[in-house]
Amino acid sequence: MAESKISRRGFLRDGVVAGAAASLALSRGTAASYARILGANERINIGLIGCGGRGRYILANMVKPAKADTALVAICDIWKHRLDTYLGETENDLGLQPAAYGDYRKLLEHPELDAVVIATPAHQHCGQTIDAVNAGKHVYVEKPIVSVMQDLEVFNKCHKTVKASKIIVQNGSQGVSGPSAPAVRDFIASGTLGKLYRIESNANYPVPYWVNYKGPQSEAETDWKAFLYNRKDRPFDAHMHAAWMGYHEFSSGPIGGWMAHFINTVHFVTGCDYPTHCVAYGGRYAPADDPRCDAPNQVTVNLDYAAGFCTQFVTHFGSSIDDETTKFMFEKGTLRTRFGHYLGNPEYSSEGVDDKIAKKTLLDADPGYPGVAHVENWIDCMRSGQQPSANMDYGHKQGIAVLMGDASYSLGRRVVYDKTKREIRPA
Repeated sequence: MAESKISRRGFLRDGVVAGAAASLALSRGTAASYARILGANERINIGLIGCGGRGRYILANMVKPAKADTALVAICDIWKHRLDTYLGETENDLGLQPAAYGDYRKLLEHPELDAVVIATPAHQHCGQTIDAVNAGKHVYVEKPIVSVMQDLEVFNKCHKTVKASKIIVQNGSQGVSGPSAPAVRDFIASGTLGKLYRIESNANYPVPYWVNYKGPQSEAETDWKAFLYNRKDRPFDAHMHAAWMGYHEFSSGPIGGWMAHFINTVHFVTGCDYPTHCVAYGGRYAPADDPRCDAPNQVTVNLDYAAGFCTQFVTHFGSSIDDETTKFMFEKGTLRTRFGHYLGNPEYSSEGVDDKIAKKTLLDADPGYPGVAHVENWIDCMRSGQQPSANMDYGHKQGIAVLMGDASYSLGRRVVYDKTKREIRPA
């Protein structure tokens, strides 16, 4: 296991257990009680904060195809080249030119804005969600909502702010919006295979996904301080700006990047409470990783739940073997699915126990990717006032699981979650 970069003494001394005090330049107002009321047939005006690959994918492949009347009226990115490039793309693709901003706070002041999609680096998600909610805007925030233990305090504040408002916040864990997740939930409740006691999942790839990311090559091309956000100041670093997912200060690597999808699905289909204990271990062993990075590229995270089951998430960059596989283990057999972001057509049998139950799928046909359904669910809830399928309660539970994994990996020891105090601490 890689040597921990956070000492046990420092972990406790610096208040990382309860969440370090973040010097965020956030709006100090109280949460807005109501967003603008949206009629059943009224157009919803959306702003995009973060015009990178994921943000553009959400707009082009999830928002645009959704069965809803929407318009992209504003975009924001700190990298000038990307902002200008996407501005041209939107005009060609959508037939309109949205207002362009370099500061997301200015975007939130756009007079016609109803909702925002947040697709920025993970360490910015909580603060930007808080600001958007305080501005009365509905939010779709990409996963992970939080990635490293340093952000626990602002993460708890984000959950509290959203819960105190009437704002609709959808976390970007789209796997729960397709037909597969409800089918798995109903199957578990049916007791067909008896008691569920273990869930295992893998997400693997030959090369760490952050290795080939591109970004600005000089500070003049971007807003470096806005990128750092709530992190300490330092000279411009082009590689850190582009490959932030590979730097542990900003990201827990695949714990936040991939396990968030898996564990949110676990919470959705089982109806369980927060995890109680966590053991995580791993390191940096992938041959193709960049030596400038320090986030883990090999991780195993084990979580215990009071409902009587445990989970195991495994990532091994360097090989794609067993990629996107999930096994739900019951006393009478096994249910197999794909990974949390897209479960595919779940299949069950008495595999692993005996041969009494032949393989059978839960759905009559293989479902499509659930991204469009996830956005439609968010938009429908803006109009109805109901809670979306990956609301902030799910987001908080998912985030706590991710932070427990990051804390255990960093400390090299088991950690527990105190739900009453909203703290993660060494066991």
